[in-house]
Amino acid sequence: MTLDVDGDLFDLANSLAGLLGAPVTIEDRDTIVIAYSGGNQDVDEARIGTILGRQVPVRYREAIAATGVFEKLRTSDDVITVDLPEEHMVSRAVIAVRDEGRLAGSIWAAIPGGPSAAQAEILRAAAPVVAGRLRAEASRADRNRRERVALLDTLLGGGEEAEAVAADRTMRGDWAVVTIRSADDEALHQAAGPLTLHLAAIAPGALSAPQDRSIRGVLPAGSAARILGDFLRRFGARDRLAVGIGTPVGQVADLPESRVVADQVADALVRRGRVGVVASLDDVFADVLVDRLEGFLNLHRRSSPLTRLADHDRTHEGGLVDAVRAFLDTGEISTAAEALTVHPNTVRNRLRRAREACGVDVGDPAVRLALMIDLRVVR
Repeated sequence: MTLDVDGDLFDLANSLAGLLGAPVTIEDRDTIVIAYSGGNQDVDEARIGTILGRQVPVRYREAIAATGVFEKLRTSDDVITVDLPEEHMVSRAVIAVRDEGRLAGSIWAAIPGGPSAAQAEILRAAAPVVAGRLRAEASRADRNRRERVALLDTLLGGGEEAEAVAADRTMRGDWAVVTIRSADDEALHQAAGPLTLHLAAIAPGALSAPQDRSIRGVLPAGSAARILGDFLRRFGARDRLAVGIGTPVGQVADLPESRVVADQVADALVRRGRVGVVASLDDVFADVLVDRLEGFLNLHRRSSPLTRLADHDRTHEGGLVDAVRAFLDTGEISTAAEALTVHPNTVRNRLRRAREACGVDVGDPAVRLALMIDLRVVR
C-alpha cells in the first residue's frame, strides 16, 4: 500500500492510517484538525472529542502542551511520542509538517505503546507529502476565503446586489447577521476556519468570513443562536469570544440593519467581559442603550446633571454625588443612609442641596433617568 497523493487530505490521512495500522489526524499550525482517517474513531475519548470538535478538547490539549510537544514541533523534525496514561489516552506519535522550513502543521497517529522504527519511518516519509498537499489546500482555501469575503461584503451591503446573491444561494426565510468579537485577535484568527467548517456541516446556506477585526456571518435567524452556541461549546477559544446576533430580516436587502445591531450586541458583551456568550438585542438591550448614549454624554458632559453635582462636591465637599448614587441604587432614604453609614437626615439634606444648589431634582423622573444612565457610564 502506498500513500494516496492524488486525492484530498482525507484520502491522504486514510492511506497513511492504512500504512501505519493506526488512526491518523492531520492538524494545521493552530492545532485545528483539517483531516482525519475514517474508522477507529473511538480509540479513546480524546480522539472522539477531537473529531467532533475539529480540535483537541481543552482538557487534553493542556495536558499535551504540558509535555512540551508543541515547543518540540517548532524545532524538531523527528517523530515525537506523547504518552499520557493518566489521561487514559492511547500514546500518540506526532511529527511536524514543514513547508520551506516553516511549520505548517503536524501529523498525529494513535499507536499503543508508541511507534515502531518502521512506523516512525513511514511518518517521516509522509511529512513532505502532507506538506505539499497542505500547500495546495491552503491556496484553494485562500481562494475560497476571498470568495466568501466578497459574497459577505455584497450581502451586508444590501440592495439589489444582495438580493441577487441570495437568489443564487437559495436563501429563503428570515436571516440574521452575527458578529463575533474578542479582545484577543489571535482567538478570532483561530476561530475563523473552524467556524467555516462548522457552518458547512450543519448550515450549508450560511456564510462567514473575517471582517473588520471581527468574524461576521449571515445565518438563518431561527437557528443562529443554537448553531453558534454549539460552536462555542466545541471550540477551544470559547472563553475569549463573544457573539452578537442581529435582528432577523425577511429581505436580505435589510441585512445592513441587522449588522448594525449584531455589532452593537457583540461590542456590549466584549466591553463587559462577557465571553463564551451568544446574545441578541433582547438579552443586552440595557447595555446597548447605555453604550449608545455614552457618545452623547461624552460630547455634552458639561451639561450633565451629574457634572453639576461633581463640581459642587469639589468646591464644597458636600457628598452630593455619593448621596444621589446611593439613593438611586437603593430607592429609599433609609437604605441609602445605611449604605453610606450616615443618618437618614444627612441623605435628605444632601438631596435637598442637590436640588437647591445645583438644580438637580431626583424627584423628577427624567432627571433620575439621566443620572442613572450617566452613573452607569462612569462606572
